[in-house]
Amino acid sequence: MNDALSLSKYMYETIAGGFTNQLPISSVCSARCIFCSNHMNPFPIYREGFRALDDIKKGVALLNPNAEEIRMGDSLPGRISEGEALLHPEILTVLKLVREKSPKSVIQVNTNGTMLTTEFIDSLEQFKPMRFTISYHSDNPEHWCTVFNLDMEKYKTARNCFFQLMQRAFDVQAVIVPLPNLVGYEDLENTIKNLRCYTNYVMVYPPGYSKMADSELIKTLESDPGELSLFLSRMRKKYKINLNNLSDLLMPLRFFPYDFMLRTYNGKFKNVLWMFSSAAHNRAKKILKQYGPSVPNNHYAVNVRNYTYGGNINSAGLLMVSDFDKALQKALRKYSKENIKIDLVLLPKMAFDRYGDDLTTKNYSELSKKYGMPVWLG
Repeated sequence: MNDALSLSKYMYETIAGGFTNQLPISSVCSARCIFCSNHMNPFPIYREGFRALDDIKKGVALLNPNAEEIRMGDSLPGRISEGEALLHPEILTVLKLVREKSPKSVIQVNTNGTMLTTEFIDSLEQFKPMRFTISYHSDNPEHWCTVFNLDMEKYKTARNCFFQLMQRAFDVQAVIVPLPNLVGYEDLENTIKNLRCYTNYVMVYPPGYSKMADSELIKTLESDPGELSLFLSRMRKKYKINLNNLSDLLMPLRFFPYDFMLRTYNGKFKNVLWMFSSAAHNRAKKILKQYGPSVPNNHYAVNVRNYTYGGNINSAGLLMVSDFDKALQKALRKYSKENIKIDLVLLPKMAFDRYGDDLTTKNYSELSKKYGMPVWLG
């Protein structure tokens, strides 16, 4: 095939994800974080290095010129290892291309902050508005160096960049991966307290580990979800800061199924099987039960365990067709014994790209073929 007609992995990922505000440019990272999923992934993730400028120009052409923000650090759906965009040798040229395409969009960059020296920040002034989401898992120098596997000079740059960015009126957010077994809750509180000086928004991602992790790493990464949730609740009130933990099992689930339930009834389906991740199952099951009396057909919830990753991975976005297959086999046997004939299966949309493929490129339509019934994404 003519090379001009072929897609790079970066381009395919962007198109498959359906994003018009995503521009991945690097899968190179300067850190070696102890919780990095690249070392625990059960199937290969592409490491594409720095994206070629000619291919970046093709990606820029797909950007929405009126997008609220252009995301430089994401590489979704997730088949390419995410890297440090600011390491790209032609980053200033790339930013110029983005700004010309989308003059008013906020350019959002995920970074560990180690590239953000005073001089480099000065060179970024021309590309405002920009937002930096900085991974910052401990304000303690020794802990920071341990988590990132970087030296003290890198810590100093990352620590100082918050003040430098704020001083120049850049938008700053932060990301914390809480590691209480390594740094302790006192350290976590001190980190949150200091971040509050520069931002009121922090994303919290409890660390995940797969079946590939060894016992020592698991000890380091494990935490009690309930204990962490209560801790974050206290910190929100104490420091008046938005600590956004989307995987918090004690928080209300953003799931509103009523309209979709009616749609299944209008489609003449009598017994509908909803498949949920382990993270969502208990809360989603209660919500389905609440709405159940409001619709004429029947709705059942099934917990789908993640056998592909194993470990403590329980989010819907990392479930594979094979995981749904195992859960579906078991569920159909159970309901058959109860004389319930399932006639529609619903899968979480976030587990698949716009082509219906999971991260291993298996398509959800395989389930429909295997079990001879409709399978929808919802």
